[in-house]
Amino acid sequence: MKLLVLAQIPPPLHGQSLMVQTLVEGLPAHGIPVQHVNLALSRDAADIGRARPSKVIVLFAACMHALAARRRDGCDTLYYVPAPGKRGALWRDLFAMLLCRPFFKRLVLHWHAAGLASWLDEEGNAFERFLAKRLLGRADVSIILSESLQTDALAFNPRNIAVVPNGIADPDDTPPARKLADGQPFQVLFLSLCSEEKGLFAAASAVLAANRAAGAPRDAPRFTLVAAGSFPDPAAASLFAELCRQFPATLRYAGQVQGAEKANLLRQSHCLCLPTTYPAEGQPLVLLEAMAHDLPIVATRWAAIPDTVPPEAILVAPGNADALAAALTRLRQNPPPAGAFRRHYLARFTTERHLATLAATLRAL
Repeated sequence: MKLLVLAQIPPPLHGQSLMVQTLVEGLPAHGIPVQHVNLALSRDAADIGRARPSKVIVLFAACMHALAARRRDGCDTLYYVPAPGKRGALWRDLFAMLLCRPFFKRLVLHWHAAGLASWLDEEGNAFERFLAKRLLGRADVSIILSESLQTDALAFNPRNIAVVPNGIADPDDTPPARKLADGQPFQVLFLSLCSEEKGLFAAASAVLAANRAAGAPRDAPRFTLVAAGSFPDPAAASLFAELCRQFPATLRYAGQVQGAEKANLLRQSHCLCLPTTYPAEGQPLVLLEAMAHDLPIVATRWAAIPDTVPPEAILVAPGNADALAAALTRLRQNPPPAGAFRRHYLARFTTERHLATLAATLRAL
């Protein structure tokens, strides 16, 4: 087998592009030759999945490069990441499959995003449903991130389904003790796309509600929130900036962080809060990053999150603001045993474990 990977790597940096980069760089060491054509369609996080005329030109050029690599390097297996439930992204996939799939012996679909099957049923037209089943159907293997994320893969009748959880590099440092000093606020970290669907404003509301329940004054909060990530649009950025102006001692925006700056936030915080209701959510890498740093997690019971986190994580129903605030209070009062989250990460979500499982799945073809 020689794999032709037609998928985007960073930039922009997000979970899907990072996992594609991990695959491209790591699979050869596991005996799977890889040729990569960067499907560089998105300029930034806000551009992901959006229709833009210039993307057609980029897509066509990438497909031509893929076919040239197939002839030049003898690639026999096409690897592709299907769309979430968005019309523009779906037509991207249909165009790519129409041009490329007939020339490859095998097709591997890696379902990093969710929601395409339900979108086709609820919003797609008959022609889109027909083309999608025809061009994305009967893949040789559909790779899913969790048993709970089978819906999209099953809708397209693959020959095989394999569960391959994501994996990230081990930060390989000693997690800090997270005990609160006298008078120290409990720092909640939100680290994701800074949008309503991803849960930024739910996290901010929960922190403010937890402070009110504790009777904490505005200038001496018992809970604080640090948010980091990019904003999908100016309106969300303006709204959060206004909240930060109203509650300067409680809410802070740290910008788009990477490397040591991100690691410091993960080490300095007392929990990660991810109350996501994002329709295309799969298995958020930020949860793996938190666990690798032994950072406790409060999140919604959503997508693959219940399958990903350990029992020590606190999960609440989506949209339950009172439960989210109560979870933060509970976690401050009763933190989990040190090491519980990191042990869960080491047992399931390292890069090496991810690549070994992925390579075994591909070799089975």
